[in-house]
Amino acid sequence: MKVFTNERLIESRARFAKWANFGGLGLLMLSLALSFHPERIVWAYMTLTLGLVLISVATYNANRWVKKPRSDQLLAKAMKGFGRHYRLYNYILPVDHLLLCPHGLLILKVKGQEGEIRCQGKKWHRKFSLRRLWELFFQEALGNPTMEVQGEIQRIRRFIGSAELPPDAEIPIEGVIVFTNPKAKLEVIVPLVPVVHIGELKPLLRKLRGRSPIPEGTHEALARVFDEAGV
Repeated sequence: MKVFTNERLIESRARFAKWANFGGLGLLMLSLALSFHPERIVWAYMTLTLGLVLISVATYNANRWVKKPRSDQLLAKAMKGFGRHYRLYNYILPVDHLLLCPHGLLILKVKGQEGEIRCQGKKWHRKFSLRRLWELFFQEALGNPTMEVQGEIQRIRRFIGSAELPPDAEIPIEGVIVFTNPKAKLEVIVPLVPVVHIGELKPLLRKLRGRSPIPEGTHEALARVFDEAGV
């Protein structure tokens, strides 16, 4: 399998996280200094609030772009061993992770939450815990992964709709929701979009091998379009 990753984007977001953290800490120190002057207490609260916001943004970006293994690294490791017809694109296209494989396109929606998570159809529920309060400020919320995948499928359809592909090319586009946290306890009931732990991703892809492949010319054309997007 070939892996293409937007390293420039990762490096820029990592730098942003670093400087946002420095800025947030600086504002907290300034707030502390201002708090010793009653006439400047309003400024102290303002700098305190801004400092906390910056640290929150910095922590969120650090968790996503600095902390290893990142989502793209986990996906590449989980799918290691597939042949040249499998091409993983990370942070290059209108979606974070897209797999070009013999039977079409597969959007990989990565989630890193832990705890008890339930999916029934297109509805999601996550059991409340004190850790969720922490995530409100420092991590991405679970949201509705099913609706997110459906939206990303439409974005990819629009993207390839403007590309030069063989006439009458029919390209199946599907999605799968991948949980990377081993502490995630999933209860999945008739999901509209497949939901798996990352260790179950390779077996899922092997099951898809039985589907009718897209024409070789279409596969090559998609590879060219996606490769050029990453240049």
